[in-house]
Amino acid sequence: MIISSRDIKKILLIFPPVVFSSESPKQIMPPLGITYLGAFLRNDYDVRLLDAAVEGYNSERKIKGEFLCYGLSIEQIKNHISRFDPGAVGISCLYSSQFSVVAQICEAAKSVSKDIITVIGGTHPTFLPHECLNDQNIDFVVLGEGEKPFKLLMDSISSGDDFSLIDGIAFRDNEKVRINPRARLIEDIDSIPMPARDLLPLEKYFRIGLPMGLISRQSPAMNMITSRGCPFQCAFCSSCHFWGRTYRPRSVKGVLKEMEHLKSIGIRELKFFDDNLTLDSQRAKDIFRGMIEREFNFSWNTPNGIAAQTLDEEMVSLMKQSGCYELTLAVESGDEQILRDVLKKPTDLRQIVRTVKLIKDYGIDTYGFFMIGFPGESKAQIYRTLEFMDKIRLDRVSLFIANPLPGTEIYDYCKKKGYFKDNKDDTCFDYFKSKFQTEEFDGNFLENLRRKWYWTYNLKLILRNPFKFFSKYNMFIFKKPLFVLRTIFDKLVFPTLKLWIWKKKK
Repeated sequence: MIISSRDIKKILLIFPPVVFSSESPKQIMPPLGITYLGAFLRNDYDVRLLDAAVEGYNSERKIKGEFLCYGLSIEQIKNHISRFDPGAVGISCLYSSQFSVVAQICEAAKSVSKDIITVIGGTHPTFLPHECLNDQNIDFVVLGEGEKPFKLLMDSISSGDDFSLIDGIAFRDNEKVRINPRARLIEDIDSIPMPARDLLPLEKYFRIGLPMGLISRQSPAMNMITSRGCPFQCAFCSSCHFWGRTYRPRSVKGVLKEMEHLKSIGIRELKFFDDNLTLDSQRAKDIFRGMIEREFNFSWNTPNGIAAQTLDEEMVSLMKQSGCYELTLAVESGDEQILRDVLKKPTDLRQIVRTVKLIKDYGIDTYGFFMIGFPGESKAQIYRTLEFMDKIRLDRVSLFIANPLPGTEIYDYCKKKGYFKDNKDDTCFDYFKSKFQTEEFDGNFLENLRRKWYWTYNLKLILRNPFKFFSKYNMFIFKKPLFVLRTIFDKLVFPTLKLWIWKKKK
């Protein structure tokens, strides 16, 4: 690759169309990645953000067999690029399933002008830079936290300086992929400006009203993060490798300042996307006290999960007073040995039982994440997870099939064991089907068990407390009846019908 000095004045940052499982509901919220990057760049460059997912939300098509895609078409994205005429295009690739679309966008950018610099970032490129740079339309990959390396790269190309020593980027050098490992993270994340949400059409997200987790008490809702990094090293999670193992919290003052801004633009509900909102117990309590003292009156929840071991009675009380109505517990497994030896997750199931009771005592709803089908898991251990879910009686659950993510210890283990050998693409996952099989189980067993158990569990929830169930989901039942009917058909009727046909043929 030969990149000569180019005077980059305009940068277009793109969140691509969303590729998702036909069994997964559509959800949409402002993409924090490009809004943070846009805020970091806007003082030095003319920056424009394009969320192709929200702009083409109603445009849906089928791709890759079982997958659906919604968002602007490649031709429409190409037209946006052509009209803005940027010197560089940065594209987020949050999920591995999006990479094929991201590659098409890079090709479209190069078809507008070969001089456009194409840069991709996100979890998939961070952990598979060699594979991504096999595509000649992709010039650079930014590894992990993107603000500083992306800006240094743009500055270097614009000034004609040598970019080859910038840490946290990957590129082709004489047709060989060169990777500069990330050496430094932003220590003071208060130095990063608030996300440039004003560069997005916020009214479109509010009008659609389908946030992550699908549940809201008030509208409009907005996502935010108060920290980066995770000190844990769970074998199934890539977050600690992407953001670093050093926990980097924003200051209480900075968090409350962003909340004041969100309140001023009419936001009534917050969605905390942190990996570790409450890891620093005193800081979290100070944030919640600040929310109470300033009378923000937000409702809020944690759709990305929260660490149960960080919650005590004072914490939960402050959460409730500050507007919390639901806490998500990422339990993952109901088997101690799987948690300890396979997932390497610091979860104590006895602690989970106590925490669930504490949360319920304060009138906060509970939501749980669980997975089945890990390599090394037996059928007996899978059933133990289902039994544990029944035992703790959460208000709602999501039960997924484990699929190893690039950048995780479990992914490397599955590659080594040859579990992906029958799959040409071992990165395009959804969490309702299994992409590998072990000596203990296969995909059909997991898919049938998950579907049967999941719908039985939710039927029990309706029968146990129908008023609570319908009050929780009333926004969809009454405001979006077509969404509900389609979800029931796509997620229950159609898969059940396919299973029946498959059994008949067999």
